[in-house]
Amino acid sequence: MLRLLVIPLALLILLAGAMAWSGSAAEKRADFTFVSIRDVYTLDTNQMSYLQDFRLAYCIWEGLYSYDGMTLKPIPGVASSCDVSADKRVFTFHLRPEAVWSNGDPVTAHDFAFAWRRMLESPGEYTYLHYYIKGAEPYLQAYQAYLKDPQHTPKPDFKTVGEQVIDDHTFKVTLSDPVTFFFDLMAFPPFFPLNQKSMEPFAKRDPVTGNVTYDGRFTRPGVVGNGPFIMTKWDFKRRVRLAKSPSYWDRANVKSNSIEMVVVEDPLGQFLRYEAGEVDWLPNVPSDVGPELIAQHREDLRLFGGFGSYFLSCMSQPKLHNGQPNPLADMRVRQALAMGFDREPIVKNVTRMGEKPASTYIPPDIFPGFKVEPGFTFDPVRAKKLLAEAGITGNRLPGVSFLVRSSSPVEANTVQSIVNQWKANLGLDIDIELIESKIARQRLNDKDYEIAIADWIGDYPDPSTFTDKYRSNSVNNDSGWVNQEYDSLLDQAQKEADAQKRYALLEKANRMLDVEVPIIPLYYITNQYLFRDNVRGINLSPRNMTMLKGVWVDHDEKLVSGGNG
Repeated sequence: MLRLLVIPLALLILLAGAMAWSGSAAEKRADFTFVSIRDVYTLDTNQMSYLQDFRLAYCIWEGLYSYDGMTLKPIPGVASSCDVSADKRVFTFHLRPEAVWSNGDPVTAHDFAFAWRRMLESPGEYTYLHYYIKGAEPYLQAYQAYLKDPQHTPKPDFKTVGEQVIDDHTFKVTLSDPVTFFFDLMAFPPFFPLNQKSMEPFAKRDPVTGNVTYDGRFTRPGVVGNGPFIMTKWDFKRRVRLAKSPSYWDRANVKSNSIEMVVVEDPLGQFLRYEAGEVDWLPNVPSDVGPELIAQHREDLRLFGGFGSYFLSCMSQPKLHNGQPNPLADMRVRQALAMGFDREPIVKNVTRMGEKPASTYIPPDIFPGFKVEPGFTFDPVRAKKLLAEAGITGNRLPGVSFLVRSSSPVEANTVQSIVNQWKANLGLDIDIELIESKIARQRLNDKDYEIAIADWIGDYPDPSTFTDKYRSNSVNNDSGWVNQEYDSLLDQAQKEADAQKRYALLEKANRMLDVEVPIIPLYYITNQYLFRDNVRGINLSPRNMTMLKGVWVDHDEKLVSGGNG
């Protein structure tokens, strides 16, 4: 196993003090500063799916609805009100006239129509959430067919989609079936508006189809947003700086004049920045120092249950990316791997922050009334039998290696523990492939991998936020797992009006995931925050969502908890 770097916490605190004493900032410190363990991947709301991207998206844009900073309940955003039909299928949103873009343009229903149509014509990570809207999925399919053969395929009419601009400040949305969490979706970045005029310089039009795509540079500093902040700087792999927007309609309730996200990939560097008082919030506590902080009963350490899990994503398609037969396509091989290692020493000796070993994809206690049956646990005897049944006789799974992000020591140590256990318990030698984080993410998206550690944090308070990820047609389905019965269960649940019957369908679908294991559960997420008592507005919700609009540092508060800030 890779060795963990062990440095006494007292020495780290001395080093942090030296950093604070010797450092000199060329620019005034932001009102609120926090650490991100990795840089932004994208701020294109069509393509984003990572937490640090969403965290900034909530600052730069605002949807028809927003989230209350402390309760995370959906509340009116750009929409001042909404009329809902008796059958819960038609939502008529009334936009507040005082909502404007950072360039001074009014925010109109046309801006939502443009962004939502773009999501269907240039599909992204969360396009499938738009399928709740009447006609959205058939339109996407027809449009993609048109792009492939415009000479023989008619261009579909967008009027078939249940999105109607009544006037500049009235937007009507018609659903195929009732969606109990629809207002939550309206607060989610894939449903944010975009300012088409400001994106025109980045537009590229296909002369044959008329299809328009946009260069991602439209999201750079100067991007036109309608949220509580504007982005003033983005230094690659260093920081993103935000300033309070003077044009935001609710600016009186924006608590900080400036916010900075500091990118620090080195775990000890993250902690030193916090101890030196350079940052106010550490959303991920390094495992190198976390256990000692727990032992010291640090009052600024906040540990609480999470809204998701870590797992091993297994490529489940019949062929690997290079065309070779895929041993992992056999469910028995995946089940054997799931039973071939013990999670307990990983959470005890590697992650060490109170995580619980997982045998299921969905944590068993985050949705009241939703039943989650235990899945596969450590059983090497049964695992060996399954490998034999699958015809695996040697010490290799041909073509299979374990992809690891080079920026994560904890991930590297976790993987090393797993492959060591597979060797000891099953006689399998699995190679480790160390890859830079951004490349690793692209490899997962391209399904150019065999096994990788991944995680999923739910986006809204319903089990479908987990189950929909593994629909056959979901862009987020990195495993390439296809099960028509699973898809059918989700389709039935989508149309089921009875809440109890709907849960039963989703429970059955979730059980299929835990039995066929295209993803092998590893451990349930424990949220780990470090922030001092004078930092206000950070909620401790399992959903790990912080609305930076309502966060500030009270410099008049006397500090009584840990840290040198």
